[in-house]
Amino acid sequence: MRLDAEDAERIAEVMGGLATPARVLILARLLESPASVSELTELGLSQTVVSNHLRVLRHLHLAAGDRHGRNVVYHLEDEHVRAMVEQILDHTSHY
Repeated sequence: MRLDAEDAERIAEVMGGLATPARVLILARLLESPASVSELTELGLSQTVVSNHLRVLRHLHLAAGDRHGRNVVYHLEDEHVRAMVEQILDHTSHY
């Protein structure tokens, strides 16, 4: 597969978004089920940290949120993201 510079830049940006352990924890948690910011703080992260990481994940189209009253419930953007996260977790479990 040949990539042009623009495609390579987008891919690097998404992969860079995965380079933070907190974001990986959030994505792995969202594999299980949708969650609010307060539920994601159970990962040991502050509400501010979770919100900041979710902003990046939303910008990269890795996570999305749906408003339910006063709360926003976050989930993986789509099945492509789910498959990517599962593949990464599977890959890293082999070393």
